[in-house]
Amino acid sequence: MRAGDEDRQRVVEQLGTHFAAGRLTIDEFDDRVVRAQAAVHLDELPALTADLPGDPSPQQRTRPERSATRIPPVLVLLVVLLLAWSVAATVIYRVPPLFGLFLLFVFIRHMRWSWRW
Repeated sequence: MRAGDEDRQRVVEQLGTHFAAGRLTIDEFDDRVVRAQAAVHLDELPALTADLPGDPSPQQRTRPERSATRIPPVLVLLVVLLLAWSVAATVIYRVPPLFGLFLLFVFIRHMRWSWRW
């Protein structure tokens, strides 16, 4: 299959990125760019970047963002203790667990705002 201008340009951009990262000398870069621009078929282009790493810019990788759905262990412990307190208060003292639910609501609202930096 014949190579198009976009195919050749994509390879030249990859070579430029590798050259900027110091993986190619100026002579190697010039030689490969000339060969990329002269490529007629698509099977000629992969050979120009075959000895280079797949990700040309490892320094630009970013850390994965923390998951917003991760539940902190303190919140899990609080929910378990609040549930135990609600059951005990309802059974022993016949007190509705509304106060505990209110505290849980306030704590969760506060935690949502404090997670955001």
